[in-house]
Amino acid sequence: MGAIYQGSGSRTQRQQNAFGGGFNTEISAFDLKDNESPAEYGWDTFDYPNISTIKGRTTYGASGSAVTRLLTNYKHAYMVRAVGAQLQYNSSGTTWTNIAGSVANADWDATNFEDFLILVNGTDIKKWNGTTLSNLGGSPPAGAKFVTNDNIRVWLAEGDTISWSGYLDTEDWTSTENSGFVQYYTPNGGDITALREFYGDKWVWKADAMAVIKGTDYYNYQLVSVSNDIGCVSYKTIVEVGDTLFWQARDNIYGHQGGKPFAIGNAIRQFLDAVNQAQISKCCAFTDGIRYYLNLVTGAETEPNIRLMFDPRYNIWRVSHIAGTEDYRYGVLFNSTLFAGDATGQTWTVNNGTTNNGAAIPAQVTTKIFDEGYPEAEKQYKELHLQGTFPSGSTLSVEFSTDQGTTWTAINYDPIGTSDVALNKNLIIPLDQLPLTNFAQFRITTTGPVVIQQLQRYFKVCRVQR
Repeated sequence: MGAIYQGSGSRTQRQQNAFGGGFNTEISAFDLKDNESPAEYGWDTFDYPNISTIKGRTTYGASGSAVTRLLTNYKHAYMVRAVGAQLQYNSSGTTWTNIAGSVANADWDATNFEDFLILVNGTDIKKWNGTTLSNLGGSPPAGAKFVTNDNIRVWLAEGDTISWSGYLDTEDWTSTENSGFVQYYTPNGGDITALREFYGDKWVWKADAMAVIKGTDYYNYQLVSVSNDIGCVSYKTIVEVGDTLFWQARDNIYGHQGGKPFAIGNAIRQFLDAVNQAQISKCCAFTDGIRYYLNLVTGAETEPNIRLMFDPRYNIWRVSHIAGTEDYRYGVLFNSTLFAGDATGQTWTVNNGTTNNGAAIPAQVTTKIFDEGYPEAEKQYKELHLQGTFPSGSTLSVEFSTDQGTTWTAINYDPIGTSDVALNKNLIIPLDQLPLTNFAQFRITTTGPVVIQQLQRYFKVCRVQR
């Protein structure tokens, strides 16, 4: 008979984990940090390092009854949206007022310059002064799809060409030694997919490349290649958050601070690999001024169905939304409030309240796979202890898996089901249903505005025969 290895089986052990490490599908669920999750939805970083359910959303005014093609701001005075072939502005309260004028039913790009909102969609090149919508004069490049500006000029992109206006003149596109253009050539060719001003420079992307236009005036503007590998697949994902510009490329999510781009999307590889390539131009992003919210079209879906959140303060991702539909097409942070417009033309206030327009918010988080430091030994789990805030009306259930998440078994016990007051204490969850196992994984599902702090596991390690 071989020797018997006792390990730590003679006494009950305790291990704990929190969930502040964020969502991560880059590596195996065995190899994650104890505070990371391989599967989740419904969480944000408002109570970091604890996890808390996302804040709610509320309808803002009437639906435009067509696809949201733009949601932006005119200075700090109005929000402006395009719903189908109709431009509208938010004049007072939640009222949306039509802007007179005929426009194409197409996605827009827009920028504020001096007293105008400049808008382009590949067909129309418009300007709006808060009252009147008119064509941008001065023979701007027909078919312009992207627009940005610096302190002295407006910049337009059409095809593979970037044009700039005359000095402080939105309607001068032809004067010599003042306005001008440059073509952006790349090894694989193709049209420009995005154009943005950042840190005083003009950054330009194709689907598989990016460059920057440096200089201070027409006589020294110079287009400099940055990468012939990193591009942008949807201009609507380009968002400035603090000192960093983020966007979606074919293979990853990138950020940069005026220098070399850096990848930040490895942890969300599961979703990036599932993006519907035929609908990739519908992916979009927005910010609340702190976090980067990315909306992806995945699988067979035709509208954005997954909302992810990256918090650059902690360098972590969370899955904000996966259950039900949001279908966000555009978003804007307007006067410190975050708004988003969806595929039906409805505008929403986001990160607002504790319900999804009156419905309880669902959330779920899964732990890594625990072997407790003895993968060869069976473990006898005794109980879980869970700390957090579970207000009245919230629900909570716990499941376990012993086959690496293939099947899940519900624990027939609800630690908050009989409570009629807000709970902010230790919950005890018995594990008498959990059999002897080498590996264990736990999944917590909630509804309502819940905060989870820590989870403790009590168990014994069994003797190993050899």
